Amino acid sequence: MLMADGFAQSGKALLRSSRRSLFPPVDRRRLTFRGGWPGLAVYLLLILIYPASLAQAGWVDASSHFPYIALAGAILGTVVGNGRMRPRRSTVLGTLAGALVVVIFTIAATNGATLHGKSVELATHVNNWMTQVLAGESANDPSTFVLLLGATCWAGAYVGAFALAREHRPWDAVVLSGVCLTVNVSLALTSLFFDLILFSLCALVLLTRLHIVNLTERWERQNIVPAGEMDWRILRGGLTWTFVLILLAFFTPRVAAADLVSNAFNTFDGPYNRVQTEWQRFFAGVSGPSRLQGVSFSDAIRLGQAPNLGDRIVFYVDTPAPHFWRAVTYDFYTGAGWRTTETDRAEKVVPNFLERAKLDATFSIVVPHANLLFGANEPAKVNVPFQFQTGDDKAYSTSLRAINRNDAQTKYTTSSLVSTATKEQLRKATTAYPAVIRAKYLQLPSSVPDRVAKLAQTITATKTTPYDKAEAVETYLRNTYRYSTVVKSAPPGRDPVDYFLFDLKADFCEYFASSMAVLLREVGVPARVVEGFTSGELDISNRYAVKELNAHAWVEAYFPQYGWIEFEPTPSELPIDRTDAAPPSGTTNPDGSTGSPDVKDRTGINGRDVEPDPGAGGSDDTPPNVGGSVRQPVDPRPALALVSLLILALVVVLIRFELRFRGLPVIDSAWGKTRLLGAYAGHAPRPSQTPYEYADAMGREIPDVQEPLRTIAHARVQDRYAPGGATAAERDAAALAWRRIARVLITLLPTRIVRAVSKLIR
Repeated sequence: MLMADGFAQSGKALLRSSRRSLFPPVDRRRLTFRGGWPGLAVYLLLILIYPASLAQAGWVDASSHFPYIALAGAILGTVVGNGRMRPRRSTVLGTLAGALVVVIFTIAATNGATLHGKSVELATHVNNWMTQVLAGESANDPSTFVLLLGATCWAGAYVGAFALAREHRPWDAVVLSGVCLTVNVSLALTSLFFDLILFSLCALVLLTRLHIVNLTERWERQNIVPAGEMDWRILRGGLTWTFVLILLAFFTPRVAAADLVSNAFNTFDGPYNRVQTEWQRFFAGVSGPSRLQGVSFSDAIRLGQAPNLGDRIVFYVDTPAPHFWRAVTYDFYTGAGWRTTETDRAEKVVPNFLERAKLDATFSIVVPHANLLFGANEPAKVNVPFQFQTGDDKAYSTSLRAINRNDAQTKYTTSSLVSTATKEQLRKATTAYPAVIRAKYLQLPSSVPDRVAKLAQTITATKTTPYDKAEAVETYLRNTYRYSTVVKSAPPGRDPVDYFLFDLKADFCEYFASSMAVLLREVGVPARVVEGFTSGELDISNRYAVKELNAHAWVEAYFPQYGWIEFEPTPSELPIDRTDAAPPSGTTNPDGSTGSPDVKDRTGINGRDVEPDPGAGGSDDTPPNVGGSVRQPVDPRPALALVSLLILALVVVLIRFELRFRGLPVIDSAWGKTRLLGAYAGHAPRPSQTPYEYADAMGREIPDVQEPLRTIAHARVQDRYAPGGATAAERDAAALAWRRIARVLITLLPTRIVRAVSKLIR
């Protein structure tokens, strides 16, 4: 009996020991927020900004649970941080608890009848995602991405709260959430700059508040009683610098990068693009909100997003013939939308294709689109410094970008090479596609249903050439489906092209273009989706006015020797006018010229354009300096504006420095300015030092200030403790000594600033 009781007592003791080891007790007296109730309110707002920005970005439909995940992480981080659990165990506990919380809240936010059904559905989606990724395919289910976003919300809140409670480090509470928010702001297609500004404001206010707490604790340890308004003065200073930084961020212009910086960035271009490609494969079903919100163009679109097209004019085009104005092209079908993976920058491409005519178009921009330049079919040159976006095959481009952003926002002229090939010539084109074209433009995910491939084969069953197949698919889409401005998204788990072809049967141009591209790829014809604007309407000044409502998507199919050829599957637009065969030699056109009626400004031999290479030499009517080289003179105005802002900021700092000591006697002002400037230079006085001791200590470190500082120290002692106070001569000597000290200490400030920045970077 006694032995049994002994074993029971030993078991209970072992259980208590294990529980205390795994879950050490929390000191309830310390279970308070370090910044008090005001600081707690700012901190809660701070950690909720990032989850709110995810909901605004619209990456996924289920995002309302992200704030609750962040709050749970902050609560657990605070509790664990106030305990005595070791950091490694705290990390393990936070990881396990975070995984559990993220999964539970994600399941709760998912639409479904029962908890068990939603859990099984989430597990199935994650399993399908892992299967697709391991098989080397693109994974188009967003469920895993939802879990990843929830994990970032948890990590930022838990790590920050733990570090703040355990180590009293305020920066840890800001940095991780700030990095996540910055990434979201930079990648989101919705403007989230207000979120970033609000986060910066809250972060600086919180840091100021916590700094006040640290100062108060230090003063209490040293038995120093600060002035009654000290807290308010520090907080006011923090708010002042917060608004200064925000104003500088708004009004400081971007300075063009030098060649050295640009070349250094290009060194990392390859690895970055490889990582980006893998990321796109992992989360192919996540493309963010529609890019047509007001109209903008990016490297990704998601089908089924309602456009927001107004009647305002985007640009005017002065050109001899109307055309579709290309903005961007897409090669990678994700199963939910399209992405551009060919994003290498090149100074020139070599469109060495047959039957191309030169078309010049002058664009007068009203609504800028960042540094994007417009052109027709295959842009070749621009009269401003530019670069192509292209892939491994430098025979074509995917978009055109201005090197200097301002050049794309005023007026420029683009020279393009548009196809004049006839139907007969395209039917005779070879099917020996380059390896790059086959790899990029025949790609389809395994999630595309088999009935899409069967439909493509049925449409093209009687066609033998790639051109006839493309024309058959184009005609089928135009005659079978209706155009509608009411855009509907595909149900969860459905391929949008399959949904459009078999269920929806009426929608926006993106559905028509995507369907044609996918159907062509199913029968072995390389194709890509192109987005930009239609030709617009001719106005009274004989220019084409292009409006937001002219935003459009169409298709280009690839034909060896002839390049990318345009097709129009949307019934709301006229089909591409293409002649059946070239007229006999010597035929007179309506304008009096001979040869093909569609060829303008063409001087070639055997149907070949004289200048397929836009970077080659030769004489033409293209304005000088049209190459894509980055070696262009840099506009000095942004740099001058930046220097002016820095000078203005310096003047504000000097004025503020002087105002802090306004109204004080000469000796007190000189002494206060010396101590403050000395602290800025890294030589702050200790509370226990007398004026003479401080003067001797700084004099040993900086010999040039020893004599004038002794003069100020002597004047201060006389003014404070001598029966008659300081004399007029001593006051004049103190003012003169302060000027000598200021000249020396100011030269030390740059070194001090560099050291402080290097510490922050490390």
